[in-house]
Amino acid sequence: MLQQFTWQDFLVATLVLTIIWYAAITLIFYRSEFFGLFNPRVTARTPDRLPHRWEKGVDQLAETSLEEEPELMGKSKLPEGMNRVSSDGFGFSGGGQDAESKLAQVGLVPDVLEELKGVFASLAANDGDKLDFMEMMETVREKFPKIASNPNIGRINAFVAENAPFYLSKDELETLWD
Repeated sequence: MLQQFTWQDFLVATLVLTIIWYAAITLIFYRSEFFGLFNPRVTARTPDRLPHRWEKGVDQLAETSLEEEPELMGKSKLPEGMNRVSSDGFGFSGGGQDAESKLAQVGLVPDVLEELKGVFASLAANDGDKLDFMEMMETVREKFPKIASNPNIGRINAFVAENAPFYLSKDELETLWD
């Protein structure tokens, strides 16, 4: 039986049913707006607001803006040493370095620190000593050859001194990256 219908019959039936559907929805839910389009004298009226029983005898409060409203406790105070500045009142310093070297330093130091954390974890897992540490540091030094000229090398050395399971002298820390 379905073989008797053509695509044209199907599309026509779909179009007719769609038009009937939208006409029914329009007439049920948007009747006043629909008839207001064809008859300009009949406008779509919004129903008047219904009165509420609790509104009788209630005074209307005057609407005041937040700026005019008095504050009970006064204005909040900023923490000491802090100032409120507009967005054009501050800027970022270049520091005398070009953007490429800054970008290299931003990624270089965290990478070295992560590598050092791996070295310390390996030392702890294998119960390594100072000699093992120096051998591992050779691979780190080869992996990051530019770290010796980094301005943050003091902080990296402080990290090494804090996390090393043995004592490293100042001379050993300075020669660690050479």
